[in-house]
Amino acid sequence: MPERRTVLRRKSFVVMSLFFTTLLGAFALVAWVSMAESGPDEDALSVMAAMLGGIAFIRRIAGSCIVLDEKGVSVVNPVFTHDVPYRYVVKVESDDGGTLTVTTTQAVEIGAFGFAGSLIDHFVGSTDRAVAQINARRSERRDLRGKSPVVRRYTRAWVADICSVAMLVCIFLAVTMGG
Repeated sequence: MPERRTVLRRKSFVVMSLFFTTLLGAFALVAWVSMAESGPDEDALSVMAAMLGGIAFIRRIAGSCIVLDEKGVSVVNPVFTHDVPYRYVVKVESDDGGTLTVTTTQAVEIGAFGFAGSLIDHFVGSTDRAVAQINARRSERRDLRGKSPVVRRYTRAWVADICSVAMLVCIFLAVTMGG
């Protein structure tokens, strides 16, 4: 039987990621095309670096989500991802500010950046729906043996990481050309 995997993400994050990646990517492409016509240019490289840095930043932020699988919940934040088996989750709730928080048996509170409080969410209620979905999955019976309590690891964001490396290359080239 295939593993049931659910990704909880705000729709606004998907739209924001697509919009800004396209917009900033187009500006970076225009700067690159201008260099293809007139040769390497320190200003064009600086523009490319700024646009690629913006894409990396937006993609990290907009990549925040919560992943529910058969064994546990993963809170994907911009820098760190927290993997928590369901049996180590004490409670999942939305605080007064509207931020979704997962509390573990070790009394560690993990805030979900993708479901941080916002004025719009106060009316839409996506955080409360996410809390209900997580609690529904927690209540299902599962065999959870063999998984460590909580694992914290760096979040993988391939597009953001590639843009960050390309940004550093552009900065290096712009600095060496400007000298």
